[in-house]
Amino acid sequence: MNIHKRRHVWGHLSLLGLLLAAQPAHSQQEPHVLYTLQSGDTLSALVGRYMSGPRALQDIVEYNHLTDPNKVLAGDQLKIPRHLLRHAPSVAKVSRINCNNILRLEPGTPTPVQTGDSLQEGAVVQVPSGCHLTVMLEDKSLLRTLSGAVVKFSTLRRNPFDALPEVRMELLSGRMQVNVKQKRQNGDAPFEVRTPTSIAGVRGTEFQVAFDDGKRSSQIEVSQGVVVAKGASDETEQMAAAGQGVLIQANGQSLPVEDRLPPPKYLASTPLGRTGRVLEFEAVAKSHEYIVRHSDDASFVFLQSTQSLPEPVLMVRNFSPRPQFQQWAAVSASGIHGLADNYAFCQAYLSKQAWRCNINFNTSGLGNPHVRLHKVESGGQLISIVDRDVKLGPKDQMVFRGLPSGRYKWQLEHDTEGAQRVNHDGEFEVVAIPAETS
Repeated sequence: MNIHKRRHVWGHLSLLGLLLAAQPAHSQQEPHVLYTLQSGDTLSALVGRYMSGPRALQDIVEYNHLTDPNKVLAGDQLKIPRHLLRHAPSVAKVSRINCNNILRLEPGTPTPVQTGDSLQEGAVVQVPSGCHLTVMLEDKSLLRTLSGAVVKFSTLRRNPFDALPEVRMELLSGRMQVNVKQKRQNGDAPFEVRTPTSIAGVRGTEFQVAFDDGKRSSQIEVSQGVVVAKGASDETEQMAAAGQGVLIQANGQSLPVEDRLPPPKYLASTPLGRTGRVLEFEAVAKSHEYIVRHSDDASFVFLQSTQSLPEPVLMVRNFSPRPQFQQWAAVSASGIHGLADNYAFCQAYLSKQAWRCNINFNTSGLGNPHVRLHKVESGGQLISIVDRDVKLGPKDQMVFRGLPSGRYKWQLEHDTEGAQRVNHDGEFEVVAIPAETS
């Protein structure tokens, strides 16, 4: 399989409106760390070494209900509220962007965000329509903010006791995807994503959070792992596992956890005029509507635009050899987005007795990328197509030439700032529609 390079130029896109106000729900995660007293420890020495604030010693005594602060024993456990701990800043690095209009909303004039920028605690980022931002946290967790999102990094810090940084983000508008690389247990540093009506506590997982500013509702949809979800008005938390979702209403009350709907499956294609096609899909009866997100390449990293359809049918006016990348998902009656499937459609050409497409894959801005592409056979076996380092310029794309219809899995490994190596993976289905019938 040959890989070719293609230059890509990003278009200028319009900006979003003003920053939205938010009142996120309160965290129910562990508010303290546990410290086991060692021989020779004293409260005053611990406070001087690890804590800050004029009332720190008194707060520790009251928090632990100590009758005599001078009588603490080795082996006892001390509860130290997180807000008392001295902390150092943790950094979020901008690893990928697809346009120059993403803004950091600082006091005064907003500042454009660039690849490699560091986002500190308190930073607010606005992602205009059609733009996309990927941020890597210190623990290698990845945050993908989609078109139209506004996100505040309200807490990014680490303390002497937790192995992982404390992370709290506020999604003020739009949708984002989170991939937490390191599993977190109760008692670990919190990793939370909040909206104005909800809070999601992460235990090591991959999930999506959305906030609809018009309806004032929040959605939490889990792909892997478990998320603890709670509405602002809820008395108890709910556990959403892989393949489940929770909708939090405008009043801050959550609906019961529900299973996410399976993705629509491609069924058929019929001509539409001289240059168009009608793409038909099959979906489960519970589907209320359908979401189609359009990408510029087969990695589906940069999702450009979104359509909402009443039926699983899409009219494509200009169908050509240039592939169209679509991500399909069904939406339940409550508004939870189902599991998604990725497609690459093209007007195919005949080569070696098979109809084929040339599929582009965006690696712009990546350092020393290594790409693996496998075709998934009917029995589930993986046939290696590409497995090698790729030499590309900063704005180049790969093109996989001559891919026949079928499902493909990919893995991408690349360097980031600080010489960290990051892995991404995904899959897509190629639908090569013969040119003679299109």
